[in-house]
Amino acid sequence: IPGSDTCLKLYGFARYSLAVNGPSSAWLQTHAATSSWRRSGNGIGTTVKVMLGIDARTATEMGLLRSNIEFQADNVSYNLANGTNIYVDKAFLQFAGVTAGRAQSFFDFLTIPQFTLSSTNEPIGDVRVNLLAYTLALSNGVTATLSVEDPSTSANPNSAQALSGNRRWGYTGVDQIHLYTGNDVYGGVKYPDLIANLAVVQAWGSAQLSAALHQDNPSNDAAAKAGWAVQGGVKVNLPMIAEGDVLGLQASYAKGAVGYVANGFTGSATSFVVRDFFLDTGSVDQSAAFTVYGAFTHNWTKTVYTSASLAYTKYDAPSSRTNDEDFSYVDARLTLGWKPVTNMLIATELDYGRVDYSRPTLKDADQVTGFLRFQRNF
Repeated sequence: IPGSDTCLKLYGFARYSLAVNGPSSAWLQTHAATSSWRRSGNGIGTTVKVMLGIDARTATEMGLLRSNIEFQADNVSYNLANGTNIYVDKAFLQFAGVTAGRAQSFFDFLTIPQFTLSSTNEPIGDVRVNLLAYTLALSNGVTATLSVEDPSTSANPNSAQALSGNRRWGYTGVDQIHLYTGNDVYGGVKYPDLIANLAVVQAWGSAQLSAALHQDNPSNDAAAKAGWAVQGGVKVNLPMIAEGDVLGLQASYAKGAVGYVANGFTGSATSFVVRDFFLDTGSVDQSAAFTVYGAFTHNWTKTVYTSASLAYTKYDAPSSRTNDEDFSYVDARLTLGWKPVTNMLIATELDYGRVDYSRPTLKDADQVTGFLRFQRNF
């Protein structure tokens, strides 16, 4: 900025995406009426999204002072989220190791779109949340962070992805209202979530261990319980194969905090309501989830790349759920991308998902989804 010691960067993107769903007959038999290809559901979904970011940095006597803002707007055509949404995706400042504002959750490691085009039904943490954190820089690229995060802000209330980003899985409304509505198992937020991570970034790649402590505060008079989640991941650069090649691996487990380990998994892939806990017995009966994820990106040329990913999610409802809502879900993806010119991407993706139910009366089901995206960054 002329006349000041602050550097300002403007950036963003414009994106068009098309999704086409192809569910099997078993999928249609076990899913709700709003599932794709049903009379009341859309067989295709389109999204137009724009993002505008502003990054301001100033060198001070006490270190770097940074503020970052990202605005997003999208127009979508999905089953229950048609329309235009405008929201603040990020708005934070960093100074002397402190991060304050709306930023990427410090629990997250592998995020979209590092490997694939869509996070739907993938167990990847990619959540923005209101937080206050302190990061201690150790030696050799190692950092340790302690973050206090407000889980009621973990999804954009007006966004099409409100449910998939939620870290309080127990709401029945798509609008993601963060207050008790009379139908939800969650009451109000009494304590913030506590996040800790230990991370390393070096020339070979990066790795991170994360842990989350979360309160399952019920809407009835039962005593609240502590939920928790742990996660470990590694991302390895593989320039010996081709420049820009990378392998990512991640595993996580949660008890009473399912949204932390599978927040890309909306539950729309099953016919069940997936929640952090249930109140069937009058007490807080917690669910559990285990996820593993692996992905590899290979650059065939300077402009053409492919990414392949495989994800597994295992959801265990509490024993009090006599409906036996346990299931496992496998998701496999293959992405082909072309960058004809700098900052321009044309990509297509094929996604296969299969759900295996524990309930013997339900048939295991699968579906195939195709994606197409045009995106220009600046």
